Amino acid sequence: MRVAAKPDLYSPDGEEPALRGTRCGACGRVCFPPLTIGCDACGGTENQLEPVALATAGEVHSIATVHRHRGEPAAPFVVADIRLDDGPLIRAMVAAGAGGELRIGDRVQGAWQVLRVDDDGNDVVEPAFTRAER
Repeated sequence: MRVAAKPDLYSPDGEEPALRGTRCGACGRVCFPPLTIGCDACGGTENQLEPVALATAGEVHSIATVHRHRGEPAAPFVVADIRLDDGPLIRAMVAAGAGGELRIGDRVQGAWQVLRVDDDGNDVVEPAFTRAER
């Protein structure tokens, strides 16, 4: 069984990751992480925000290798700014070993990455990005 490392941001239920976002019913802006107190673009109220699942497919806008970092994950690791096809620009982990393959402009897709196994034997997961198959 999979368990989300950050359940407010994504559900571990699907074969492919989907992020939890919001869409403003007043202006249509899509956000990740999800907004809770109102739209930051038009000022729409919190009851105008609709939950929306965001597919983890998009394009790399920037990429960086982190060489110094306290805690988990252990450095070095790679992060990328990704413009999701569903709208928002997000910063996300690149799958272990995939960082050297990625370039700005590459198409990417999310996949589940196991961070650890919890005390109940569940895989604790988060989305991580790799180059999309062509």
